[in-house]
Amino acid sequence: MRLVAAFFIAFTSQITAAHAQVLDSIAAVINGEALTCSQIELDAEDLAKSLEQSGSSGQPSRQELWNRALDGRIVQTLQKQEARKLELQVADKDVDKAMADVEANNNIPAGQLVKILEAQGMDIQRYRETLHDRLLSSKLINISVRSKLQVSEESMREYYRKYLANPGPIREVKLLQIFISLPPDPTPAQVEATRNKIEKLRVQVLAGEDFAHLATLHSDAPDAAQGGQMGWFMPGSLPPRLASVLQLSIGKASETIRSPAGFHLLYVADERWHEPEIGKPYDEIHARHILIKLPSAADEEIQGKIRKRAEAIAKDMQGTSNEVFATRAKEISQGPSATKGGDLGWFKQGDMVPAFEQVAFQLKPGETSGVVESPFGLHIIRVIGKRHIDPNAFEAHSDRIKEILLNAEMQNQLPRWIAGLKARAAIERKECPL
Repeated sequence: MRLVAAFFIAFTSQITAAHAQVLDSIAAVINGEALTCSQIELDAEDLAKSLEQSGSSGQPSRQELWNRALDGRIVQTLQKQEARKLELQVADKDVDKAMADVEANNNIPAGQLVKILEAQGMDIQRYRETLHDRLLSSKLINISVRSKLQVSEESMREYYRKYLANPGPIREVKLLQIFISLPPDPTPAQVEATRNKIEKLRVQVLAGEDFAHLATLHSDAPDAAQGGQMGWFMPGSLPPRLASVLQLSIGKASETIRSPAGFHLLYVADERWHEPEIGKPYDEIHARHILIKLPSAADEEIQGKIRKRAEAIAKDMQGTSNEVFATRAKEISQGPSATKGGDLGWFKQGDMVPAFEQVAFQLKPGETSGVVESPFGLHIIRVIGKRHIDPNAFEAHSDRIKEILLNAEMQNQLPRWIAGLKARAAIERKECPL
């Protein structure tokens, strides 16, 4: 069960007597919000246990653990403050689902994670709080960073021409990262000091020190708590300035690489190869719909009135243009696609519920259906277009390519966003008894 501990920080349940003297001391004040010394002490203990359970070599000093814990808590506090401004929340059911995902990903029988964590001496409430904070951070980053990124069709087609047009075996590498950030508009002295810091870390890596251990203690990247694990990357999935690392063999570290946000040191921890997937051709349709919800709690009379309304709308939409249908969908549709004029985009068979698909794939472009009932309610469907897809064609890979390129751009933008939070914040560090 060490696998669980490798991915999630171990938590302690009691503040020891040694901590009692610092319970009311302040470690830092972030935009007027205080962090207590006891909070940082617990985080430092969690970090020490995480390093121990990961099998990391080397014994960091108490001061190193404390500084790293404080830095992490400052970034976490800044993100929580930003999430409050945007009124973002994470429900208990979301945390429950995350715990279920941990079980599924680690082959743990459903409902057994809590027992395993308790057996390892972890505080379940703190574990849930940390999961909550990670989910909240993910939601915040998606809204504040990822949603603002754009990928052009030209860049997507260029990726397709380079890596997918002629399918062959693809090497994918698992990367670790140490990232040392720069402030916005750094001075030459700040740049030089940051460069020297990461060069010293590179010397330690080349001398055989554990990369994950150094990343945990020194990296400014969000993945630092996980030993700098960035994930798996294939050709084209990193920003150009970092792409050379994909040519390195297992166990090799990159040169230090400068980016607008700071300096990077990357390490190839593992590799795997993928054979090209050859699929069968298939058909797709592009459709809009108007959804009228049919409440299950409504009595027969109310449901009858809703059905008659849907039938009247379907009759009105026969023979209209796509523009008229889209306008009407914006006005009355009760589905999430209403703001887009009911546009569902392109989809293939198997993507929608059977009742919806059975009718949609029988319609010709420009035709509108009658009322179609599904578990979601009553639909009026309009087909805009149809196409036949070659599984090796650009269209078959476009969604995947877009995701790859967005992830690559995130490697550029996320550190800059975090640096911006720090630069705009009023951060006052204080002294705690160690």
